Amino acid sequence: MRKPTEKHPEPALTFSPPASLANVTVILVEPAVPGNIGAAARAMKTMGLADLVVLNGPAGFAGHPQAVMMGHGAGDLLAQARAVTTWADATAGLHRLIGTTHRKRRAQFPQMMTARQAAAQVAELSQHHRVGVVFGREETGLTDAELRQCHDLASVPSAAAHPSLNLAQAVMLFAYEIFLASFGEVPTLPLKLATVAEVENMLQHLSRSLAKIGFRPHQGDAESFVRSLRRLFSRAALEKRDCNVLHRICQQIDYYVARER
Repeated sequence: MRKPTEKHPEPALTFSPPASLANVTVILVEPAVPGNIGAAARAMKTMGLADLVVLNGPAGFAGHPQAVMMGHGAGDLLAQARAVTTWADATAGLHRLIGTTHRKRRAQFPQMMTARQAAAQVAELSQHHRVGVVFGREETGLTDAELRQCHDLASVPSAAAHPSLNLAQAVMLFAYEIFLASFGEVPTLPLKLATVAEVENMLQHLSRSLAKIGFRPHQGDAESFVRSLRRLFSRAALEKRDCNVLHRICQQIDYYVARER
């Protein structure tokens, strides 16, 4: 006698995802295997996130059997995930970047937050701006150079002497916190933030203009000075008009230097 087919139980707590989650992008940097991308996509979809960017991931990951199996129910996210080859392409159009890491923060990096604090910031900014949450390689995480490109760093509090989370676990925890933080009365930021690329262009312009008037960074390392500027300005939510003001200052410097020559 055949047993009656059991219906899949209906989840106890389900909610329509807030519209602001459409402005949240998850960026996976050089994930090792397609299965990890699939598992991350499933975690995202469970928490209402849909915009996935894969930087230098395995070729053809979207249709790979391992990704399809681990991404059960999230095939649409895998199919529409954007595969890119440069950091600039991965962050194009974003206004704020939050890098994830389990490493102890050093002085040259942005301020460290907990995943919950970062989620509150994402929930606020994503009301009117696009925010990226960046996850690094399974074995080594994000490089120092990549961490310095982020405005803020976030980590998951954990017990001492712990092993680091795997990629999908980390994505799930951050996605869950962002999902919860995005409900209810979320304060909005009445700003028109500059994009990551616009801020970076301004920093490079400022560095070049200062060099023209004889400014010499410590030990002559121009890139080290740009890193310091990036860390300084990451503490403020720069608007497009702020970048334009700084560009105008640099243009005046450039003009007077050219005139004196």
